Amino acid sequence: MGDRGPCTVKSLEGMLNVFIALGFLCLVELTYAAPDRYENLQEWSVWKGHHQRSYESQLQEMERHSIWVANKKYIEHHNANADLFGYTLAMNGFGDLMSAEFTERYLTHKHSQRSGLQTFESPKGVTYADSLDWRTRGVVTSVQSQGQCGSSYAFAAAGALEGATALAADKLVALSEQNIIDCSVPYGNHGCSGGDVYTAFKYVVDNGGIDTESSYPYKGKKSSCQYNSKNVGAISTGVVKIASGSETDLLSAVASVGPIAVAVDASVNAFMFYQSGVFDSSTCSTSKLNHAMLVTGYGSTNGKDYWLVKNSWGTGWGESGYIKMVRNKYNQCGIASDALYPML
Repeated sequence: MGDRGPCTVKSLEGMLNVFIALGFLCLVELTYAAPDRYENLQEWSVWKGHHQRSYESQLQEMERHSIWVANKKYIEHHNANADLFGYTLAMNGFGDLMSAEFTERYLTHKHSQRSGLQTFESPKGVTYADSLDWRTRGVVTSVQSQGQCGSSYAFAAAGALEGATALAADKLVALSEQNIIDCSVPYGNHGCSGGDVYTAFKYVVDNGGIDTESSYPYKGKKSSCQYNSKNVGAISTGVVKIASGSETDLLSAVASVGPIAVAVDASVNAFMFYQSGVFDSSTCSTSKLNHAMLVTGYGSTNGKDYWLVKNSWGTGWGESGYIKMVRNKYNQCGIASDALYPML
């Protein structure tokens, strides 16, 4: 046989690549067809459509589907024992994320150094109602979704300012989280890569106010600062902290002041898929705080005390965007470790 020329070699390489590609596609099809590997196709398809998911390749979709299946099985196992846990889970928009990915993308609260804060003093001799829901008093705006932006700090800060302003002015005005995201970076926040409620408050104090949501709408990504003093919806003169770890003082503040911004450890898998009931997990930390939310009330159900907390993951998460977190149980998840509210 004579020497093969370059064209022949290239032709063989090309054929080999074709066979490899065909073999891979066959493997993909077999994997997708296997009931134990690619189950609940219809449910997966509905979930993708509902959450507007699309993937760059079939291989990437296989990877995401396997994560989704694992999360689905985790949820089903938990719910089979829901009576023991006291709360239920449900599949939601985080279904194709691993826990580490979820933490990196959404749990971005960052604690900064505090200075010049007043400490809340609980009124003496005051008895509070057994339950309270500030939503019924017209001082809490509707639940929003922070989307792909790590901006829980902005939502918690804006929510506390909305509540305080509504109670003072008897008028509820939605405030601009985007204003905080875009403009508080010089104070130490990181736009959509996380930040701190205290730093957000400090920006509003020094800035002389925060714009309304209608004048400065949420984009879900950081842009240049567009603050306009003509569109101010609220002002603040300072920041007050709750004694760290004191759920008694937190309740007093919620009852006498209004909605309070808090930070919690939300890295427990169950938090990611919380649906209803009183969230109670002994594995979350009281000091490693990574997510900001807004306490809008408290109460008790089936013998369990809880905090009523507004989140910023949309109404498809939890109880229409809210979570009941266990109360009076050793400051679980750090609910009272870093609680703040603005002075007007």
